[in-house]
Amino acid sequence: MIKRWFLTLLGLPLLVIGAAFSLTPLLLLQPRLESPLFEQAACLWGSLVVLLLIPTGNALLRKIWFFRGVAEPVPLEQLHERLLAVNGLVCPVSAREKRDRIIFSWRRTEARWCELFSRQGMERLYEVRCRFDTDTRTVFLVDRMRAVDFVVCPDHVRTGFARICLPSLCSRHRRLTAIDQFAALEAYEYDFHLREIKAPVLGTILASGWNVRFSLF
Repeated sequence: MIKRWFLTLLGLPLLVIGAAFSLTPLLLLQPRLESPLFEQAACLWGSLVVLLLIPTGNALLRKIWFFRGVAEPVPLEQLHERLLAVNGLVCPVSAREKRDRIIFSWRRTEARWCELFSRQGMERLYEVRCRFDTDTRTVFLVDRMRAVDFVVCPDHVRTGFARICLPSLCSRHRRLTAIDQFAALEAYEYDFHLREIKAPVLGTILASGWNVRFSLF
């Protein structure tokens, strides 16, 4: 884990330095360009650099934050069953299938949990999306965030559009290492942090023999 954090803290500044260094040719041409033309070129160059930074940063994230399965891989259908088993537990997390993905989030559709989220002053609804690559037996975990407003629980809960957010790199939780451990916690023991969703999902996938990569999309 320390190695992953070190590589992340090293890789991010190198990406920024590389992006800044890529502007050198344009700066060298500045004396030969008229001001409006230089400004247009700088804007275009900067936009291209930003567009390249996103996929490059995502590739770096996938490379560093890779976890290998710790058992023989189970069939995809069985992995789905293990992940969706959270819906049968008394816990604040639920999962739903959407096309070829499984999306985990806080269980806002049940009155008990919805009212608890409202009392806690929750303003952001976190999601962990699982995308499955059957060829490599790898699950890509993608974090998303929505604004949420608990108007009347649970019948009237407003949620915004899902937005890309910085991925949670806290991949371990002291008491939640697998989905079945949700049943052992009481409501007051939750902090309602994204890692309380992500850590048990990660642990269940690895115990099922599948690999995991963190990803932005």
